[in-house]
Amino acid sequence: MTSKLVLDNLAGRTTAGSIAVVAEGNGTTTNLQQGLAKSWCNYTTASSFVNNDSFNVGSLTDAGAGSCKMNFSNNFNNDDYSTTGLQSVGAGQLGLNAQETNLTWCISYNTSNAAADSGETTMTAHGDLA
Repeated sequence: MTSKLVLDNLAGRTTAGSIAVVAEGNGTTTNLQQGLAKSWCNYTTASSFVNNDSFNVGSLTDAGAGSCKMNFSNNFNNDDYSTTGLQSVGAGQLGLNAQETNLTWCISYNTSNAAADSGETTMTAHGDLA
């Protein structure tokens, strides 16, 4: 028999913002909130500057060739969150330029290591929201 749990909100019993989940192997627990992506974005900087899809991103700022500031709708608690990114196939590398509580700023580089627009870039941030 399958079960179905339907609800609109989750809160920890002891601490509302902390829910422990039994991890793989059943030997330990992990914190649900810590494992969730707090922000992500898929955007294009080549020929036009477009936010293709996102979560917790209020806007994108075109800061020059290949340079994008991803402005959060809800800020992070500090600038020590983790940001990961990937740009489209055939491009060079993606570099983190700055991380602030309200934005993360990255620059796409071509294979000659010059800042250049990219066909598609994805960014994800994990950490504590303010």
